[in-house]
Amino acid sequence: MMVTSAGVRRPLDLSRIVIDLEQKTYFITLNISNKSGALASFLSILKKHNLNLIGIISETISRKEEIEISMFLEAPVKMGREELEKLLTEEIAKEKIDVVRGIKIFEHLEGYDADVYHFPLTMGDMRAVIFPMNVLESLIAGIRKTFDTPVVQTMLWYQGREIGKNMLELCREKYGVTGIRALEFLKTRALILGWALIETSEFDEKMKKARIRVFENWECLMFKDSNVPQSHFLRGFLAGFFSSLFEVEVEVSEAACISKGDPYCEFVVQKKGETVKS
Repeated sequence: MMVTSAGVRRPLDLSRIVIDLEQKTYFITLNISNKSGALASFLSILKKHNLNLIGIISETISRKEEIEISMFLEAPVKMGREELEKLLTEEIAKEKIDVVRGIKIFEHLEGYDADVYHFPLTMGDMRAVIFPMNVLESLIAGIRKTFDTPVVQTMLWYQGREIGKNMLELCREKYGVTGIRALEFLKTRALILGWALIETSEFDEKMKKARIRVFENWECLMFKDSNVPQSHFLRGFLAGFFSSLFEVEVEVSEAACISKGDPYCEFVVQKKGETVKS
């Protein structure tokens, strides 16, 4: 459990995989009516036959008439896929549960079960790719071995800057938010993507300045025990985001950093050429 000044947070496991040496677990998907009580009617069947729901995945928030819900079920004893399918379909018919429009049950995998049905991952209409932290660490470490540190830092800053500008464009064009609302959108986006928890300690759109606190910044977590700030991608990202938001070139400095023992990373945003105040 993580506690920041933003409140209590807990991690969300996105692995969609379970070890299953006894072959009692199945991954299934349902097409079900999107109305009150629809899922509860199916869950009553699971309770009746002692089928334990150990994981559930739903497609994104939807107001469509029919939605897809997937789940991992653990049977009390080992059974074949056909046996489980027969049991569930007969019970659905017997109980006249007309809200279930279709059901798929997938074969066991070797020693584990996983959601191999959903691909690619998307966020809205954009494809998403997940990298665990150890992959990102290896990627950054490999780049640092190939190029001098200043070169890597500059590359990360420029990449971040372009992505930050694109994020602001997304806020304006797709979600219609600007000003402080765009900043709030950024904070939400950073949280749901697992980048960091972001707080605003100062925001002045008229004076073109801001002060941002970032907890658990993924970039700086890789460089603990450093004597200098280590955020280059996110610093560039904020430079691109705020330059577009304020419609003037800004500079972003990192006044505090978890890589050198501070409780959070703090970024100071100022109009380019102005003196940064501590």
